[in-house]
Amino acid sequence: MIASRAIAAEYPAAMRSQQRVSQRTAQPSRRPLPRRQTPSFAEVFLTTATSALKFIASGLAGAAVTLVLWQGDDRPARPRALEHDRGQVYYQVRQPSEAERQQQSVAYQRTPQRPQPPAPVPTTAATPTAVEPPAPASTPRQVQTAKLALPPTRPAPVPPTANPLAGKPLRYLIGTDSTGRGGDAEVTMVSYSATHPAQRGISIAYCNLFDERNTGRYGPYLHTSGTAKQYNEGQIDPRGPGWERNLREQFERRKKQGFEFIELDNADAYGVKDVIGAIELAATYGLKVIAKNPSLLEAGATPYVAHPNVHGIIVERGAGNADELDALRRKAGKPNLPTWFVSFGGGRGWANGVANAAKHYRNMGVTYSSAGEYGNSIDILTPSDASRS
Repeated sequence: MIASRAIAAEYPAAMRSQQRVSQRTAQPSRRPLPRRQTPSFAEVFLTTATSALKFIASGLAGAAVTLVLWQGDDRPARPRALEHDRGQVYYQVRQPSEAERQQQSVAYQRTPQRPQPPAPVPTTAATPTAVEPPAPASTPRQVQTAKLALPPTRPAPVPPTANPLAGKPLRYLIGTDSTGRGGDAEVTMVSYSATHPAQRGISIAYCNLFDERNTGRYGPYLHTSGTAKQYNEGQIDPRGPGWERNLREQFERRKKQGFEFIELDNADAYGVKDVIGAIELAATYGLKVIAKNPSLLEAGATPYVAHPNVHGIIVERGAGNADELDALRRKAGKPNLPTWFVSFGGGRGWANGVANAAKHYRNMGVTYSSAGEYGNSIDILTPSDASRS
């Protein structure tokens, strides 16, 4: 019994020892984890120094760009203020303070990441404040200038050019092909067939709004003028192509012959617009016009005479008297416009009556032709004998 108890007592102990061994072999082995190593002072210093060098390099690069921009400007830079003249804006690179550097060093120790340099802070071009230091003496100062506003000056009025026809008698000779010698103090009117001016004085060339020789080349034609029928001339329709062609041929010929003045006859057969159009066309050739019998245009008489390219008036018997013509030229704004009255044949008495009235007006003359229709010219009243009042 004692042996059995001893065996029984040893058996459980052996079993427990065996179970411990089995449990110890059954459990997986655990490798102890390595301890987290704290970075050394050399590593932290190396990381911080590298970041600081990169930051300094970035700052130096920004300063170099700013220096290049400053050197491109001709004017000296003002401290702590940015020049914004000439449409240019400069930027300043702000350097970090000592406190910011220490704060960045702590941040680098906690998170060793590559630091990003701060972006340049643009300084707005604002109005200088009171805390801004004064500019150095070498900086040019802007000086405000005051402009003296003067009243606008009006150009001096240009006196009108003296009319070379004023005060001279007229030799109205359209009925003869001879131009004559003329006179220095005279005005000679030559016929349609004349080929050159008079040798002396001023000459006026006769031009016709009709087809002078009724050639039929300037159609279509009208048939409303008794004058055209009486003289066997073609009354050209101003709406047709022949109207302008007739005028241009005459103007070109007179210009080549050396004339400066022309007369446009038979204006009373047309409307004032057509007549003024012919006057303006003559001006493109450098030719000055003498108005013929303007009172016969009735309502159109005033604009006819008032046209700036009209430089004189010729009046035949039945086309007005001295009082009427003086009133017309005054109404047209040309009170001293040279005006001549001409007659022939049975018009001697009419010429004498006009002369009695015309002597009271300036620049009026009267002549009479005893050799047919304007074959010669006899003075009844010269403009020099007219009143100067």
